[in-house]
Parts: sequence; structure tokens; C-alpha cells
Amino acid sequence: MLQNDTPAKTEETTRSPLRTVQILHELALNPAGVSLADLSVRLELPKTSLFRLLKTLETGSYVSARNATYTLGTAALKLGAAIVRNRQFPNCARPVMHAISERCGETIILGTPADNRHQVVYAEVIDATNPLRFISKAGSTNPLYGSASGQVILAYMDSNELAAYLKAVKLVKHAPGTIDTVAELKRRLDEVRATGVSFSLEGLVEGVFSVAAPVIDANGIVAAGLSISAPSSRGLKMKHKFKALALEGGEEISRLLGYAGAYPLPGPQA
Repeated sequence: MLQNDTPAKTEETTRSPLRTVQILHELALNPAGVSLADLSVRLELPKTSLFRLLKTLETGSYVSARNATYTLGTAALKLGAAIVRNRQFPNCARPVMHAISERCGETIILGTPADNRHQVVYAEVIDATNPLRFISKAGSTNPLYGSASGQVILAYMDSNELAAYLKAVKLVKHAPGTIDTVAELKRRLDEVRATGVSFSLEGLVEGVFSVAAPVIDANGIVAAGLSISAPSSRGLKMKHKFKALALEGGEEISRLLGYAGAYPLPGPQA
């Protein structure tokens, strides 16, 4: 009998953390409260086991019990608020960026439009782990037309805003691959809309290759570009892999922001 009981107890102990999260999730979905009987049915848990878990959570103020009804406690509400803060942009992008970095070893950049809407700000940067690497700093800015992430932002920009940008922009040569005519920039933006990504070879820095995909918010607006940057000798060889990774990361961050539509979305034509 003792041998039969041990695995069951071990399994129950192992599953307790998961059950705890499931309880809190169910209570979060039902702010008016849930009875022990209803919670037992919803979670498919025996009442005795569920009651023990609820009492433990109650001692830590994660659950509140009143009139035989269970609701979230103050500690759970504080935890929820902390989770929401971490889900906010751009914080929510960092775990995704780290995951992409681990799979390619290159520099991962989240570029957002600057207040002037003519530059891209590198809001988050995950440094490459490869010995030969491209280095950038969080907070640095570059012209939209010159960077892969900036071109993604431009490609999906409102048509009226894009027209005003193209009329006002002064194209400056930064590196051998910098776009230096409006006609060339328009062609590049058409390519971005058609493929969902932007490729940049020595657009800002000589010897650097980048690919970027859009990050779309809950309103269907491109809020940023997620780029992978590497030395061009390695980046060109890995072009297709980097494209797939950028799209995967861009879509995952977009979903975290609440975007539920097709990815990537078609952009307005200039």
C-alpha cells in the first residue's frame, strides 16, 4: 500500500504549482466569485484537494473567501498588475528577442519611430554572441530610410504621412548600400509590402547585413520593426533563416500586443 501511495502523492505535489495558477486564472475570469463546488467542476479537481490549495492561497492573500465564494485576493491583484506592466511595450518584446538571439547568435534590434517620425529609435537591443558581430546601442537613432527596421515602419506608414515624408526627406549617403533617391526608396518599400520583410545590405554601416519584420499593435498599426543584424559575410549566407526568424519574432511580439489579424499585413500603396 505504501508503494502505491507514494507516486500519487508525488504527482499531486508536482502538479500543485500548475493547479495554483489554474485556480487564479479561473478566479480572474470570474470577478464575482466562484463556489468550491463550481470550481471543483471547472478544474476537474476533488473538493478536498482543491480546498487545501485554496486555504493555502488564502493565507498568502492570493485568494479571498467570503460567504462560501472565492475571489482573487490583494496579493493576486498586485501580481496581475506587475504582469501587465511587464506585458507593456517594449518590455514584452525582450523575451522574444532573447529567444531569437539564442537561435541565431546575432544582434537583435527593436526599432520604434522617433517623435519626429523621420528617425528610428533602437528601443531594445540584444547583443550578438558570435565573436565577429555587429554592435549597436539601445537608445541610438538612425534615419528611417537607412535601416531595415526603419524601412519596415515606412512601408506600412499611413499613405498621407508617407507622402509627406518622401517630399521632405533629405537622403544622405552613410554607407555603400544607402538608398539615395526617392525612386529607389519607393521601390524598396514596395518590396517590403510584397514580402513582409526589409533587407538592408550596408544601408548604414559598411559590412553589415540586416533583415527586419513588422511589429503590429492591437489596432493593426506597425509600431516597430524587429531586425536581425550580422556581418554581411555571414548574414547573406543565412539570409533565408534570418528572414524566417524575424517574421516569427515579429508575429509573436505582435500577438503579445493584442494583434489578431493576418501577419504580416498588406501596407498602403504610396
